[in-house]
Amino acid sequence: MDKITEQMMEIYNTYTMDWMDYIIINNNLTYHHIIKKENGGKRTIDNGALLTDRAHEYLHTIERLDVDIYNRINKIFKEINGSKKEPTKTQRRLIDLLLCEFELKNADKLIPKKEKKGNKKILAAYQKRVNSQLGI
Repeated sequence: MDKITEQMMEIYNTYTMDWMDYIIINNNLTYHHIIKKENGGKRTIDNGALLTDRAHEYLHTIERLDVDIYNRINKIFKEINGSKKEPTKTQRRLIDLLLCEFELKNADKLIPKKEKKGNKKILAAYQKRVNSQLGI
C-alpha cells in the first residue's frame, strides 16, 4: 500500500468499510482517481477515493454502462474529500441509492438472461452487489 493510501486511511478513518460500504478484508484497499490519470488527475489525497478491489472493479463497470451515475458517485467522493472526514451516513446512503438506481437500470446487463426474469433480475443484481460488499 502506498503512502497516499495510508494517509487517506488515517484521515478518513477507513479501516473496516470503504467509501462504497464494501467490507475491507486484509487491507484490500485501492486508490480510485476521481479525475482520471489520463485526464490529468494526480495521485493526491484530494483526487482519491478509498475502495476495495471489488468496489473499484464495480465502479468501473458502472462507468462503462452508465457514466452519469459514475459521475454522480465521483461528485460525492469529492464532497467527502472536501470535508477531510470519513463519509457521513447521508453520503453513504446517497451512494447506496445510486448503486440501486444503477442496478435497476442495468439488471439486464448485469445478470444473464437465462438466470432471472423481470423484477427477479433486478433483485439478483442487487444481491450480487451486496454479496460482493460482504466479501461473499
